[in-house]
Amino acid sequence: MITKVDFIGLPTRDLETAVGFYGDTLGLPRSAYRPDRHHAEFETGNLTINVMNAEQMGLPHVVNSNPIALHVDDVAAARADLEARGVRFTMDTFDTGVCHGAPFTDRDGNHLQLHSRYAPLDNFDVPEQEVLRTDFVGVNVRDRARASEFYGGTLGLRRNPLSSDDRPEFEASNVGLVLSTPEQKGGGEYQPEYGIALRVADVQETMDRLQSAGVEFEFPEVYDSGVCHMAFFKDPDANGLMLHHRYAPYSDGTEP
Repeated sequence: MITKVDFIGLPTRDLETAVGFYGDTLGLPRSAYRPDRHHAEFETGNLTINVMNAEQMGLPHVVNSNPIALHVDDVAAARADLEARGVRFTMDTFDTGVCHGAPFTDRDGNHLQLHSRYAPLDNFDVPEQEVLRTDFVGVNVRDRARASEFYGGTLGLRRNPLSSDDRPEFEASNVGLVLSTPEQKGGGEYQPEYGIALRVADVQETMDRLQSAGVEFEFPEVYDSGVCHMAFFKDPDANGLMLHHRYAPYSDGTEP
């Protein structure tokens, strides 16, 4: 039913500032800019980041959240199937003039959306860039087992067999969703949120460049997990981002 992630939406209160951050500071190529429709799209190679002012777009339910748009061929049929499984949708299916969408949430309040674009896409070839791809989208959950049943059972996403029980990963064809709890990330009060892990060739080098451009990182040094290097930061609207580079082979011996 769900074949890929079409985009992840990141809310902004100031579209022009967000466009400058993702385009100029991060250096992502912009594939669409529609200030009249209050959004802009940036490409990471395998996943589109849709920066949007949801309130001005007429979607107030996602003003302070970022929906993951899950691609289906038929939104109405997929919605009926999920409703039969007990999923509650937050509003009627909408038609933007180019696509159909049906918003819902997972059991922890993270915003998701069935999505099907019927209008043709403009051709866009992603140029060579510092950000190589999106490695994964981190999903904050309260209970990994319960969330795994939802993403793997209800939504039918494939569990990555190389992922650990501590951070289970569920895959669409272009990107994986990694589940983790607040306790695994240092504690704190739970809130629905996503974090986008952007792959770069050298985390320290990119971190240095972004710091010189005024970007503040959560930790002053690159974090080494034992298998990958990471550096955590936020965009001007406090959406979570991460520089990421895995240097260790996976458990089956394959290289990242």
